[in-house]
Amino acid sequence: MIERITTNSGEILLGQSRLSDGNMTFSRGNREKTLANRRVFLGKMGLQVEDLTMSTLVHSNKCRLTEKSDIGRGGTKWETAFPSTDAMVTGEKGAILGVTTADCLPVFLWSDGGEVVGIAHAGWKGLAEGVVKNLIETAAQVYPAREKLFLKIGVGIGSCCYTVDVERLKQFQGYHWCEIHWREGEKAHLDLAEIAVQQAVHEGIPRDNLSKWEGCSCCGNEYPSHRRDGENFQPDLAVIVRRE
Repeated sequence: MIERITTNSGEILLGQSRLSDGNMTFSRGNREKTLANRRVFLGKMGLQVEDLTMSTLVHSNKCRLTEKSDIGRGGTKWETAFPSTDAMVTGEKGAILGVTTADCLPVFLWSDGGEVVGIAHAGWKGLAEGVVKNLIETAAQVYPAREKLFLKIGVGIGSCCYTVDVERLKQFQGYHWCEIHWREGEKAHLDLAEIAVQQAVHEGIPRDNLSKWEGCSCCGNEYPSHRRDGENFQPDLAVIVRRE
């Protein structure tokens, strides 16, 4: 999935690889093969892996504001990735921000004029702990006009497949806006994408500035899914960058 957005200062590129693009994380499998997969996928967008900035993901709410000197961290070497970080924001042109996912949501952020871009890895734990809020607050440090920020929710597990028990559901007590469909006794179907959207609205992002890519990572075989594939899952790569 690749999307191009034109602004008055250049182009914003969003991308999310598919299962057919191969494994995209250095933490699983052969690292040389992973690097080759990243290089091929980014090449489809006219981008270079040497400009890719990555972090080690821990399902947290931590968001980092990156600088020009950070460009390329974690893109070609696991050891240089930002530690324990699940969201990044930058005001630097040409800086590719990336996260890997396999059911968790990639959340893309950009301003209407391209002054800032950001990305988050948002699973149930990150959403419960406020990773979307921190993504928006960090972006507002660079570009304070929240009414001119846009968010897109990438492909993750849908409410069709994401069932949770009562204990996990308790993490979202008070989130009256989340779409919960009770069935199968104590099990609930939870809509993580809608939770992310409503959290963004709560943080001052206009509803008209929010959108989603349709699909469910667990249904079919188009995107990787930890729930479907078990320990054989191969995460995808989601990226955002602003170019001249």
